[in-house]
Amino acid sequence: MVNEVSKNFIVDNGVYKGKVTFESHLDNYKSFGNLIWSSLKKHGDKVAYLDAHTEETMTYVELHDKAVRCALFLLKQGVKPNDIITLSTNNRLNSIVPCLSAAYINTIFNTWDENMDLQTTLYYLDLIMPKIIFCCEKSVHVVLSAIKEKNCNSMVVVFGKHINAISFSDILRTGTDAEVANFHYVEHDDIKKTACILHSSGTSGLPKAIEVSNYSMIIGCGKTSINMSNSLWFSPLSWMSGIMMNMYAIVHNAKVILYPEFDEDMTCRLIEKYEIRTLLLSTSMTNRFVKGNHIKNYSLLSLKNILVTGAILTPKMQQDLRNMLPHVGICQGYGMTEICFFATFQLPNHKNGSSGTVVDNMQMKIVDPESEKVLGPNQSGEIWLKSPIMMTGYYKNPEATKSTIDNEGWLHSGDIGYIDEDGELFVTDRIKELIKYKGYQVSPTEIENVLMSHPAVLEATVIGIPHELDNEHPLAFIIKKSDARNLMVLFSVFFC
Repeated sequence: MVNEVSKNFIVDNGVYKGKVTFESHLDNYKSFGNLIWSSLKKHGDKVAYLDAHTEETMTYVELHDKAVRCALFLLKQGVKPNDIITLSTNNRLNSIVPCLSAAYINTIFNTWDENMDLQTTLYYLDLIMPKIIFCCEKSVHVVLSAIKEKNCNSMVVVFGKHINAISFSDILRTGTDAEVANFHYVEHDDIKKTACILHSSGTSGLPKAIEVSNYSMIIGCGKTSINMSNSLWFSPLSWMSGIMMNMYAIVHNAKVILYPEFDEDMTCRLIEKYEIRTLLLSTSMTNRFVKGNHIKNYSLLSLKNILVTGAILTPKMQQDLRNMLPHVGICQGYGMTEICFFATFQLPNHKNGSSGTVVDNMQMKIVDPESEKVLGPNQSGEIWLKSPIMMTGYYKNPEATKSTIDNEGWLHSGDIGYIDEDGELFVTDRIKELIKYKGYQVSPTEIENVLMSHPAVLEATVIGIPHELDNEHPLAFIIKKSDARNLMVLFSVFFC
């Protein structure tokens, strides 16, 4: 039996189904490179990016020219379709260029965290084996050390200067004007071919490499109800949110304000100075944004939307932010790299602390992890997801793919949550992060929420550590607010 409970989704035997809304005009694109090429050519001299640190700007025409010249460089280095290039950098004016160039020549782009240590870099290098690695000056030393230790032949390009790396500015001088004018993106017929590889957070074992197809990238860049003009975010390109926000902006003709790192006061300054309309923050950034209390010192009337993603935003924190910015729509979503951004998203009328209802082209159900029985409203279980645009699999890891996506195409998220009577999802924990204390399942999130309620606590995270008698005990890591002189938290847990 199918019960319609919303204009945005239906419920069919416990499965919540978003509307199927693939846009017909996207059928015209045969590859992600095709979509990016058409978008950049169409937007002309409008400003695409503004670096708030240097005040330098880049128009869509200039972005296209740089992407072509970088693509010509890749081709001259022998990079071919199905090869992989890697990017390890913070957000800067040219950081997105190699990703677009890879799409132009039907090459896979892969992104790494710029703060990776040597051990993780060695692991990624061995797994991905990229032909070329684009680095910032912060990450180039670790990357070069890893290449030397592995004795591999990956070429290194740096945004800036380094004696043992090619400067990206030199790459932009690649190719004659005639070569640039005659360049055309590479055609291909397999829209399900991998466009990019991103990495999981590694919450359960070593990070896995997640393959995202051309089809997923194209559909993911489709219609959005959010006005993307004058957008600001701090998500790096190693996060799915960083990739998708950049691609949304390019496809929807937006201007993006870039700043290298999040700071509570500076964020307010940027919003005011550049009349930011849309701000995307991680949950951690949102907590700091609220508790930093700099908002009261600025007029943020241009701001229309704050999008929150990455973890659970508590009802109190969301309400506090709404009280501070009553004119702003503050919405959080639930997603993961494996399903290519959001699975659910809040609407303005949704409850504080929820992750909203299932988005278009997505299916979701709550399942008992042991019996695999589909659960009803307000019953907690594992969140299972299904979508035609989710990952094609884990790169070079068929066993992990098989254990995550079942034979019916359902992705087992590993997250615990419930759906209330209005169809809103509430995420409560991860299965593998639950702390086992004397046989009881203890939620680290519940402990974190108690700690975060202390006025002196800026951030808190809780993990389980082995205990000889009790299986595990919770251990909390706390960052106190800068103006907090003393932090005295007395926390006791009693189990009967």
